[in-house]
Amino acid sequence: MLHRFPRVRVRWFFIAVMTMALVAVACGSEATPAPAAAPTLDIAAIQAAVQGAIPEQMSAAEIQALVKAATAEGASKEEIEALIAKAVEEAAQAAAAAALSGVPTPVPVVRAAPVAGAAGQRYGGTMKIGVVDFGTMDPALMGLSEGSSLYSELTYDKGTVLWYDGALTPWALESWTSNDDSTQYTFKVRQGIMFHHGKEMKAEDVKFTYDRILDPATASPLEAQLNFISTITAVDDYTLVFDLDGPNVFLPGLLSIYHAMILPSDVDIGLITSREFGSGPFTLTEHNPAERTVMDRNPNYWRAGVPYLDQVILFYMPEMTTRIEALKSGAIDVVLDTLTFSVLDDLDAHANVTVQEAPTAGVRVLDFHTDRAPFDNKDLRKAFQYAVDRDFVRQATLFGRGSNANDHPVGINDEYYWADQPIIKQDIPRAIEYLKAAGYPDGFDVVLTTTDVSQKLDMALAFKESVAAAGIRVEINNTDPTPYWTEFWMNSCCPFVASSWGPRPANEGLNVMFGPKAAWNESYFANARMDELLSLADAEADYETRKEYFRQVQEILIEEVPVLFLMHNPKIVAHRNNVRGIEVNPNLATYLIQEWWLE
Repeated sequence: MLHRFPRVRVRWFFIAVMTMALVAVACGSEATPAPAAAPTLDIAAIQAAVQGAIPEQMSAAEIQALVKAATAEGASKEEIEALIAKAVEEAAQAAAAAALSGVPTPVPVVRAAPVAGAAGQRYGGTMKIGVVDFGTMDPALMGLSEGSSLYSELTYDKGTVLWYDGALTPWALESWTSNDDSTQYTFKVRQGIMFHHGKEMKAEDVKFTYDRILDPATASPLEAQLNFISTITAVDDYTLVFDLDGPNVFLPGLLSIYHAMILPSDVDIGLITSREFGSGPFTLTEHNPAERTVMDRNPNYWRAGVPYLDQVILFYMPEMTTRIEALKSGAIDVVLDTLTFSVLDDLDAHANVTVQEAPTAGVRVLDFHTDRAPFDNKDLRKAFQYAVDRDFVRQATLFGRGSNANDHPVGINDEYYWADQPIIKQDIPRAIEYLKAAGYPDGFDVVLTTTDVSQKLDMALAFKESVAAAGIRVEINNTDPTPYWTEFWMNSCCPFVASSWGPRPANEGLNVMFGPKAAWNESYFANARMDELLSLADAEADYETRKEYFRQVQEILIEEVPVLFLMHNPKIVAHRNNVRGIEVNPNLATYLIQEWWLE
């Protein structure tokens, strides 16, 4: 099964010639500012200069248009050079990808790495981001704090990345192939990626990274999702072979998960929680988890032309009000997806602030601990399911944004979404009957533990009001956001708890929440048939059969209701108006800040 791009490399000598010629015309000498008017370029001369260096899909006219747009925006010589080189690389990769034949429906779609924005980028400046907290510095372990996932994306690289449109994009792993039954994959490591301490990334580093994730002693949350990998072999400096214990069609996509940042094999693992060892667009220069984390631009980053910023600083601000006022005043430049939606309209109306959003498969949920009383009682869970008015709770929580969820995490735009599923609606008489069947004819008292981050408190308060008519009496336990994930979520203290999940494709979301060995099975739900279906889906090459397996999983979750999946939330980025280049990436823990700049 072919997944590689046979012509992803371009002849950089010819590109260099082309670039120098174009920039000389567009910008004049290095000492002369770029003219406001777009230059006139000799199309025939450009085409002759680059003949054979680019695929026919990238015409000289297109290159001319790129230069015109860039110079019209006042781009510098260096910016134009970077844009042309990256545009040509993208065209070569796109042409190669188009030449693929006989490939089954990709899971997900694979696309060549795209370039940065078309024009107008500016280099320099410090971007200040207000976040809630910082957890561990170990990429294999982090994820239960906002700051650590941002730090990880800024300083490390993954094997693959989900682009803005959800397409799987080669990153540190530039290509891959699999055998006919998807039990063995061969990956190629992109040459020329340098770790910040001077070592070139090679196959030994990728092997070291995933071997460590797969070691139960590491306790990585990703281990349960990758434990179908039996051995990883470094064939040569830039080639790895992954042998699996059974077929799996999702492996390349799983290497885009945020725990899968690549470490160098020569790292002293004892230092991983106090120092940074990445190859990413920024390097760590200061870290105080009680105050701030400072990262400076990596001038040797493998993606030509990025990052644009000189520096990124994460400021730790647990209180939402503090983050909002700091953004309004200009003390910080960006606040990410942790705001209460009630403040968004006010923020967006501020003269110096813009709010951007993108629909996602992210979910806001309420978890039952189904492995113990009282929530091991399915009738009790069904009472809650029919007592809640999802329209009301979503309106109160997301202020009309987002969409209702239906007690499973698969988003409506996911290719595996069950289109004909029965949609759960509030039915108070039915909820009361389920309460009686569960042994609670006089109603039910429950404590709901939550915190004021990612809309969980608003959701809890709306839920309390929504279910009261069914005789479900809710007491809200609002807790400190900083220790929430370690001291309350999934702990025995709190058998009914609010939670939030970033957007994941169906296979990832279902496996990380409900897989048989999932470290984050927050409902403690066990169902043998669902485990079997998830395993079958991972191994199934036929798309329609795979879709049927996922349909049955959704059916089980709707019927058994171990978790109340109440709504799909949009992803939010609120920023000062001088922050440019932001396109909200709807995928999990992915912001691509290396593409942003300050005007």
